Amino acid sequence: MYTIIMIDDEDEVREGIKKKTNWEACGFQLVGDYDNGRDAYEAVERLQPDVVITDINMPFMDGLQLTERIVAKYRTIKVVIVTGYEDFDYAKQAIKLKVKDYLLKPINSAEFTEFLQKLCLELDEERKQHEDITFLRHQFQESMPLLRERFLERLVTSGMRQDEIERKLPMFGLNLEGAGHTVLALDIDDFGRELYSDQVAEEELLRFAAYNILHEIVEKEHGGTVFRTRDDKLVGLVSGRENQVEVIGQTLAEQARYSIEKYLGMTVTVGISRMYRGLQELPKAFQEALAALDYRFMLGNNRIISIGDMEFGSSQDNSSYLRTEKRLIAAIKTGEKTAITNTLHEWIDDLKKSACPMESCYGKLHKLLVALMNAGVETGLDDGDVLGDHSFMELYTRKTLDDVRLWLEGICLAFVDRLAEKRTHVSGAQLESAVAYIHEHYADEQLSLQQVCNHIYMSMSYFSALFKPYTGETFIEYVTRYRLDKAKEMLATTQLKTYELAARVGYGDPQYFSVIFKRHTGMTPKEFRAVNKAGLSL
Repeated sequence: MYTIIMIDDEDEVREGIKKKTNWEACGFQLVGDYDNGRDAYEAVERLQPDVVITDINMPFMDGLQLTERIVAKYRTIKVVIVTGYEDFDYAKQAIKLKVKDYLLKPINSAEFTEFLQKLCLELDEERKQHEDITFLRHQFQESMPLLRERFLERLVTSGMRQDEIERKLPMFGLNLEGAGHTVLALDIDDFGRELYSDQVAEEELLRFAAYNILHEIVEKEHGGTVFRTRDDKLVGLVSGRENQVEVIGQTLAEQARYSIEKYLGMTVTVGISRMYRGLQELPKAFQEALAALDYRFMLGNNRIISIGDMEFGSSQDNSSYLRTEKRLIAAIKTGEKTAITNTLHEWIDDLKKSACPMESCYGKLHKLLVALMNAGVETGLDDGDVLGDHSFMELYTRKTLDDVRLWLEGICLAFVDRLAEKRTHVSGAQLESAVAYIHEHYADEQLSLQQVCNHIYMSMSYFSALFKPYTGETFIEYVTRYRLDKAKEMLATTQLKTYELAARVGYGDPQYFSVIFKRHTGMTPKEFRAVNKAGLSL
């Protein structure tokens, strides 16, 4: 229901319209009628109706003056002018004042009712549009935090024109006043607690809590600005005097780091940029803050890292890497696990002390992984046997050099175990082949250790080291025992003469054969034959 007031200095006209009009059926409530513009304007201020229907010629304040005041102060009130033919020129002036419409006297009841119904429909439509705008404004206000975050992220990543920055800062209620600006980039190292069953929700809650702490310290207490990036880093923009803003940024960062560890039980690392003049320089500052944060890889967790402290670090010379690679691969091939651990510790410590840039560290680490894979191929392993279940990309999930060291140590120690297993398997097959070769060639007087090793492609020293644990005897002991076992079988089952039998088991000198036989059995071949008959053994 819309409210309406009517003004006409002719009482008969007002009373006639009031009585002949079904106001409610038309969607209106008549809240007042007046005979002059002055009283009507006071009523407008008091009642603020939706519609005012007024005559032009009235005492104290005419209809045009009334309309001018209403339109100037109340933009939503619709004014309808009622006039006669002789006042039509006045009506044209009223139209210039943006009145809603005008009616000609005398007013016909049916036409007036039709006019009110049409006006009600127009007001309905206008209200609907207004409510839609109100809804959109409400949605806009609800989206303001996200829009603010996206604006700030764009400000520090891609940059903006100065006029756009100046226009949007007030809209988002942001204050970045000051001659100097610096950027803090905070990242969570470790959540530092046993998470709930819903790990994702718990981590998100902790991120939100960390954001609140940084917001309290940087934004509420110092007047800076804090937002969260799409990759879950927290960013603080700090403004102030050129000679103070970097120190302020470091102080705020340390306060945030300390508070987050104290109240949330988790550690964070904060990267800090240099000081920059002008908000259009913020993308450079942001990139520096991220670059400073990357030095966590070298320095470790739970730190405040200023890019200005790291920019003059010298890279580690290549000879140090080459020595590390040589020592590490040698330790892997020889199975010296302690040497592997010590080598990696020393190398990572050198990387830290040299302030090696992150990209350079990654380059050396990639090179080492390739060297390990090449060493695996050289020792007969497949590419997959070196890294096992790991991959090159896992390197980038390690947040510190100490994490990388532990990861590399695990790979290298597993490499040693797989290499030992492979060697055991291959060596076992080679030793089986060696024993078979001995059994096949035991009758050859020239059978030697060198001959067997050449057959299985193994060095004599390595073969000797493996053969005794495998058989329980040295090569000579094994060959001698096997020959004598065959000789025993022949003595018990054949009538071969001693010299014939000796030749068949690899002894060209029958006398030497008899000496060896008696030394091992306590009897001469002839005595052994006499004791053992038809395959019966002693």
